[in-house]
Amino acid sequence: MITDKVTNTPKEKVRELQRTLYRAAKANRKRKFGVLYDKVWRRDILLEAAKRVLSNKGVPGVDGQAVEEIRAYGVEKFVAELQEELREKSYHPGQVLRRYIPKPNGKVRPLGIPTVKDRIVQMAVKLVIEPIFEADFQMCSFGYRPKKSAQDARAVTTYFIVGGAKWILDVDLKSYFDTIPHDKLMVLLQERVYDKWVLRLIRWWLEAGILDGNEVKNPEMGSPQGSVISPLLSNIYLNLVDRTWYEKGYQTRRDKWEGALIRYADDILTLCKTEGAARYYKQKLVSLFEQMGLKVNEEKTRIVHIKSGFDFLGYHFTEGKSWKGKPCTISYPSVKAMQTMRTNVKNTIRSQHLSGSIKEVIDKMNPVIRGWGQYFRCSNAGECFGKMDYYIQNQIRLWMRRKHNRKWSQGYKEYPAGNFYKLGLHKLSGTTQYKIAC
Repeated sequence: MITDKVTNTPKEKVRELQRTLYRAAKANRKRKFGVLYDKVWRRDILLEAAKRVLSNKGVPGVDGQAVEEIRAYGVEKFVAELQEELREKSYHPGQVLRRYIPKPNGKVRPLGIPTVKDRIVQMAVKLVIEPIFEADFQMCSFGYRPKKSAQDARAVTTYFIVGGAKWILDVDLKSYFDTIPHDKLMVLLQERVYDKWVLRLIRWWLEAGILDGNEVKNPEMGSPQGSVISPLLSNIYLNLVDRTWYEKGYQTRRDKWEGALIRYADDILTLCKTEGAARYYKQKLVSLFEQMGLKVNEEKTRIVHIKSGFDFLGYHFTEGKSWKGKPCTISYPSVKAMQTMRTNVKNTIRSQHLSGSIKEVIDKMNPVIRGWGQYFRCSNAGECFGKMDYYIQNQIRLWMRRKHNRKWSQGYKEYPAGNFYKLGLHKLSGTTQYKIAC
């Protein structure tokens, strides 16, 4: 007799706990959860948290401890010691290492890198409290949520534009992650969680010193980008905007709306049928953000008509025409997304030593190409994919010319594109799966 094998892995145990917490939170919107800390230091929770953190690799924090060191030491041994530390309440987070990531516009994005140990504990807390707050999050929120994606946000944006939203309010918040007020965030957390030790951990992480060069800064606001818990905390805080939007009746459901709100973390759109409505909701949002202690970047916040087009999550949305001449909505990779991809392609190929083989170059390139193509394949990206294929071919030819010192030739005859694809180069052209929305 064949029976279903019951899995009892840490991952399955974590899922069962999350389902239980989500159902309880969904069943009673006013329920507060007071006994959660004992779940945080559960062995299965910590093992699953360690698995997720270690699989992401990442750079060491201020203590210099790398992911590879923990693997060499023994993950289960490390988790057992961390479990005892949490159970005895002797755990205290370390400082956060500040690093700056260059942006395409020449500016830099500050990242905060906790130690690997802190990342594991943050992940454990996230695994426990995320399903509770997921029960409260609204349909208009898509960023950093389970079973939600940027592609979902793109599809819903297209849905509302096809439904008559011709004016778009594109809102940009000024340094959102660095300006979240701690006290107001803690108030929102306490609407659902009142376990003092869980709240204390989150407060510690928010107030942890930031090592910037040789200087230690003690933040009075903000949640550093780069920490495991930060995306969830940012969603909890901005959920106040989503909740207010529905409570005020601006957007009750998809077929009844005045100003449709779509939010991916701090990327916010309001889709309206008239310019007057867009200006009205801009005033409402600016006022609401001021009450929350956040600032709107007036230089980047704008109101545009769909014919002028706008960028959102790497896509460019605009109005086009179908083969029959009927107005329709199209989306494809933005100019910035195309330039970023070209830079990634160039840097990836140039990082390969000239003593290597072309097969090694192609194998290194394929994950970059596939990832980018997977993100944009559900859009009108056919023409952009063709241009990117052509650019990739030329960059490989350039590498081949340097390798064989063929400066006098462009390489089209010596290195035809067909040979690259025979060696396994991933081709973007022909992979789009999207119909024009009219």
